[in-house]
Amino acid sequence: MEWDPTQFFRESDDPVAPFALLVLNQPINERAFTVLNDHGKSLSLSNHDLFTVYLVRISNAALASSILHYLRRRRRKPLLRHDANSQPGINRHSIRPSVRAHYERLGVRILKDADQYSTDFTKCLKYLSAHAAEIIAGRRATLPPPPPRRDTRLEILVMGGLGGRVDQALSQIHHLYVMTREVAESAAAAAAAAVEEEATVGNLYLISEESITFVLQSGKHTIRTPRTNRPGISGRGGSREEEGFYLLEENVGIIPLSGPARITTHGFEWDVADWLTEIGGRVSTSNHIRADVVSVETRVPVLFTLELAERFKRVR
Repeated sequence: MEWDPTQFFRESDDPVAPFALLVLNQPINERAFTVLNDHGKSLSLSNHDLFTVYLVRISNAALASSILHYLRRRRRKPLLRHDANSQPGINRHSIRPSVRAHYERLGVRILKDADQYSTDFTKCLKYLSAHAAEIIAGRRATLPPPPPRRDTRLEILVMGGLGGRVDQALSQIHHLYVMTREVAESAAAAAAAAVEEEATVGNLYLISEESITFVLQSGKHTIRTPRTNRPGISGRGGSREEEGFYLLEENVGIIPLSGPARITTHGFEWDVADWLTEIGGRVSTSNHIRADVVSVETRVPVLFTLELAERFKRVR
C-alpha cells in the first residue's frame, strides 16, 4: 500500500486527494490548521469534539468559541459560506445559544444524532463514510479537470492532541486503529467480490501537536517522505529562508499496537529485517528517515508516526 502523508502540506499545483478534516476537542494547532484549511474548499463544524473542512458538525461550546475567535482573528469568515457543494451541520447537544445562533445565521443546517452508544468521533467518521461520494463529487465540480483516474476514497485527517490526558490520547489511537481496520476490511471485501468499490473513506491520519500518525495494516507499505530535514545530511543549511522548505523532521517511530509484530524496513538510519518488536521488549522509536521514500513490511498492524517540520508544530 502507498502512503503520501505530506501531500496535504505541500505548496504545489499537484492535485491533492479529496479529504475531510476533523478537529478533536483540543486547542487548535493553528500552523497545521492554516495549511490544511488552504487545501480545503470550505470550512464547517462538527459534533461534540469534531469539525471538518468539507462537512460535518460541532456542539462543544468551548471549541466552537475557540474556532470563532481563530477565524475572526484571521478574517476567514468567507470560508464558512454555505453552498451547493458544502453541506455543513451542527449537532445541537450542549451548544451555547449564541454559538448556535451564529451558525444558523450563516445558513448552517442543524442536525441531531440520538445515538448514545457511539463516540462522537465514530459518529462523524460514519457520517463521512456515508457521504463520501457526495463530498468527492462536490470537489470535482469546483476544480479543474482531474487526471484520468477516478477518486473513490475520501482521506480523513484528524487533528487531535496527544499531550494531554493519557486516557484521551489512547482513545484517539484506539479509534484510529479501529476505523483503519474497518476501512481495510471494507476494501478487501469489495476486492474479493470483484465489484467496483463505491466512494468511501480512505486513509486516516492523526495530526497532533508535533506528529502525523497512521496505522499500517499487515502487508508491505511504501511511504513518501520528501523534503525531510536531515541535519548534516540533507545538504541544506537550516537557515530561516530554508525553514519553509521542509515538510518533516527526521524522527520516526513504529509501534506495535495489538501484540508482538515482525517488521522489515528500508530507508531508515537503522533498518531491520524480520525484526521482533513488542511492548515490554524492543520498540522502534527515534529512528531517522534517510530516503525520500521509505518502506515498512509488517505481519500485523503497527502504528507509524512521523515528526512534522518545525513550521507545522503547534506554538505553545
